[in-house]
Amino acid sequence: MLKLFFNGLKVGLIVNIFVTIFGLLLYTLIIENCLTKPVDSFELPLKLGTIVDSVRLFEKLTPNMQLRKSWQNIQNKFSYFVIEYQLREDFYHHESPRLMKWCKENDCVAHRIKFLDSRTNQFKTFTLDDFFTNIYLNNHTEYEDFRLKVFLKSLPTGSTVVVSEPFSSFDRPQVFQKFSEWVLALRSQHPKLKFEIGLQVHLQWADAFWFKNYWILEELSQFSKTHSYPWGVSEFSSYDQIWKRRIRGRSVADRLFYKIEGLIPRWLRRAVVLHGSYTIHRQAVKYGAVRFTEWGNIQQTAWFVKEIDADYDSNYELFDSSGVPTAFWWAGMRGLKDGQN
Repeated sequence: MLKLFFNGLKVGLIVNIFVTIFGLLLYTLIIENCLTKPVDSFELPLKLGTIVDSVRLFEKLTPNMQLRKSWQNIQNKFSYFVIEYQLREDFYHHESPRLMKWCKENDCVAHRIKFLDSRTNQFKTFTLDDFFTNIYLNNHTEYEDFRLKVFLKSLPTGSTVVVSEPFSSFDRPQVFQKFSEWVLALRSQHPKLKFEIGLQVHLQWADAFWFKNYWILEELSQFSKTHSYPWGVSEFSSYDQIWKRRIRGRSVADRLFYKIEGLIPRWLRRAVVLHGSYTIHRQAVKYGAVRFTEWGNIQQTAWFVKEIDADYDSNYELFDSSGVPTAFWWAGMRGLKDGQN
């Protein structure tokens, strides 16, 4: 009797393993075949943008305006462009007159431009990036309030200010309530400007966003409708390796975590990432986002690349080196299209 019992356990375990593996393979095949195929042309339900810098745009380092062929294949897919680092005061950068000249003929967003930069007159849209998270929640002072007030008053009348914050800031509804009161006050204090809320969504294949922070989309949608305060995804990327733990360091627990992650097949992690990308694009449309900014990093240029170990090699690449759309691009476009249904 005991032998029969153990034999039953073995058979049950084998069957469960087989069913699980078969289910995961089937899931991956469905993702690869349904979400990553080219999408027929459709009218975009929101403004779609991406990041730019001189290296991405121009053919050579010498001062000429010749665009890379790969960029020419990409540019017409977007209606606006966020300057990634060449205006930021908190980041080592080189001036780029070519990029500024190119932006005169294209809709460029000034990202993290320093508060007294004379080039503000060249732009119509600005990001107020991480201010609520880094300043208002942590080191809020009257001086910071004054600097922000001076900056906003210096912007051209009619400018759009995208108040861009990470989704992880909103772990609790109370924080979002405080944030909503703050952005309403900003709009009231600066009636000559237009304001939008921007949500930064940089995901990992296993991310707390889907469990802890997903509620923020519905809250943003409701807040937007109630107060006529537009919102959008101001930054988006997604990766098939965990990177947030890697920024913290290389503790024993972290090294064990990386080994466990390595046991999960990359094809499965990739399918989860593609599914997540599809979902966030679809839900952004469903919940009324007015813009969606594809961050589009590759591993070599990801903002966190200097803070993590060399074993990390995940890419979030929307286009290959020739400007041909990847599966990530098509999964997102499928999401935008399906979100209208």
